[in-house]
Amino acid sequence: MKKIRVIIIASLLLIAIAIAVVCVTRKTTLLDDMLYANEPDIENSITIKAKEIHTYMEENHYGYCTYDNRCNHDGNCGLNATFELSKTGYHNTCCATYVSWVLQEAGYLTKQEHIDNYLNGANNLIRYLTKKGWKEINKKDIQPGDILCYNGHIAIYGGRGRQYDAGSKEYVNKEAPCKISWGMNTEKILRAPDL
Repeated sequence: MKKIRVIIIASLLLIAIAIAVVCVTRKTTLLDDMLYANEPDIENSITIKAKEIHTYMEENHYGYCTYDNRCNHDGNCGLNATFELSKTGYHNTCCATYVSWVLQEAGYLTKQEHIDNYLNGANNLIRYLTKKGWKEINKKDIQPGDILCYNGHIAIYGGRGRQYDAGSKEYVNKEAPCKISWGMNTEKILRAPDL
């Protein structure tokens, strides 16, 4: 009887280890799988552009830049007003510039709106989107394409507990979408008027 218990416990332990290995290999957790199991995979113009731009930035070695680091020799950080300009100009981005580029490419912002409202700053972009009619939504109603607003940071919800995020410090995120940083505690979540 004692041998049977040991065999059962050993078998359960092996199963748990196998599940853990699968989760680590997939870069997810069982909790994530349970939390987002019923969330549909939705692609829309925002998430499609987020992925396209992020892939381009990775392939072309973009740097992460804010006005307090990674500036070039003339003191300019090189944050271009449009994604197209960045292809021939400075290969840098920051969280707000990346989100602005995505929203421009998806048809939600213009280059002139970016320039006139200094949308290279996360808090400026959040204020501008709110002024423009983007609606604040509850975390339980989140869907891909929603904008995650943190204190001094901004990202795009990619679905299933993941976000499109430009990066931090001097590095562009290598994974897109990456696991969401709920630990940063979103201050609000914004949704485009027509999503």
